Amino acid sequence: MKSYKETYYINSKKEIIFNVIANIENYPTFLPWCIGARIIDTRNDLDVIIKKAELMISFKSFRESFVSEVKLDKNNWTVNIVSKKKPFKLLKGSWIINEKKENCEVCFEIQFELKSIILEKIIGLVFFQSVKSIVKAFEEQCLKSNNLIS
Repeated sequence: MKSYKETYYINSKKEIIFNVIANIENYPTFLPWCIGARIIDTRNDLDVIIKKAELMISFKSFRESFVSEVKLDKNNWTVNIVSKKKPFKLLKGSWIINEKKENCEVCFEIQFELKSIILEKIIGLVFFQSVKSIVKAFEEQCLKSNNLIS
């Protein structure tokens, strides 16, 4: 199983960061390789919003869509993602947002295993570079959102 964890700091408010992560339909406008996103279903479980989301990913000759469950917990400033749908055996991700004095600490973690061994080997070659560029894209989107609000 591939995994990646990074903690970084963004000069932004936790509400902005949370909203950028939660606005799944906007992903194709700033996330590399994301060519489509839609919400299939939304429900509430106490204070947690649970979205069933489909993302369409395109990378070179690889094109795939997958469905995941996204739990948005604004009380704890966390977002948790799980998918056991094709092409994944398992995808787990989390965002934890902690407000500090002058910025926010964002902890991002992702783990996944693909159903296809061949695809696993291909993705493995670019996995870390890909995840770093996705994290950077979220960070840049948060900073752009700061400018829209200030």
